[in-house]
Amino acid sequence: MNSATHDRSPVSLVTTLKVRPDAVAEFSSWHATMMTAAAGREGFISAELNAAAGSTGSSQWTLSQHFRSAVAMEAWRSSPRHRELLEKARTLVDQNDAAAISEEQIAGDSVDGLVTEVVTTYVRPGKDSEYQRWAEKIHRAEAAFPGYRGGFLQPPASDRQHYWTTLVRFTTAEQLDAWLDSDVRRDLLREHAELVKTWEHHRMPSAFSGWFPSDPASGNSPPAWKQSMLVLLMLFPIVALEIHYLRPHLTAFNSAEATFIGNIISVVLLAWPAMPLLVRFMRWWILPAADRSKWIDGAGAALVTALYAIELVTFSYLL
Repeated sequence: MNSATHDRSPVSLVTTLKVRPDAVAEFSSWHATMMTAAAGREGFISAELNAAAGSTGSSQWTLSQHFRSAVAMEAWRSSPRHRELLEKARTLVDQNDAAAISEEQIAGDSVDGLVTEVVTTYVRPGKDSEYQRWAEKIHRAEAAFPGYRGGFLQPPASDRQHYWTTLVRFTTAEQLDAWLDSDVRRDLLREHAELVKTWEHHRMPSAFSGWFPSDPASGNSPPAWKQSMLVLLMLFPIVALEIHYLRPHLTAFNSAEATFIGNIISVVLLAWPAMPLLVRFMRWWILPAADRSKWIDGAGAALVTALYAIELVTFSYLL
């Protein structure tokens, strides 16, 4: 990839901080400001905050700001406002720890959510700046609640739309509900009534909720990419067998009806017994011990990929 192409590719500016225990309150204010500070800049896409994975109550946080290009990211990174906020962040970490704060540019982004609430807000035309200041206040407030694990903020993608997307993550559903039902949040929502036309929110489940267990220690679900790989591993042979053996007996139905019947059978077989058996067999991979996850992630992915190949060869020969 040449430099011109790279400059037009989405990139993220990732800031990692190990916050001092006595600076947690100040950090809540800082990250609320940092998440919204770049919202009006050219090329800004979104910002999100995450606690260290699998570490409830961790002092280590990662704030990612996503841009449409490296040029847009560098313009923000070299701006006086960004430098000012970064200097403020240095006062929140241990000055004697060289690794307490770091910044790096990465290509692309990915987040494994916990319990997540998605909020879509349609802001009145001309009210974006006021809404941005209000968003800073509510991010500061939610961060003070137990179980808070980070958030995501995306301003309008163009001048023709006026909706903002917000994700709020907590460790457990109970902790998220405590924030959603709090008097603090209700008061803040009353404040933003004049800034928005409408807003809606809903709970975002894991990619295949109900099929995969959560880590009993952290409450985390397995990463979505592992869930997807295992579902594909079981779905392919079921669909292949249906096409070969079931479809000839469904000629009395039109294509839509036959497909619907096949989907019903596929889902039933996936729900039981296929996925429960596979999850039990692959539990060592989907929920590895923290000190073994690096090599187990690769080993499990290699095993599933090998099983894909075996399925393809087998069904190519049999069908």
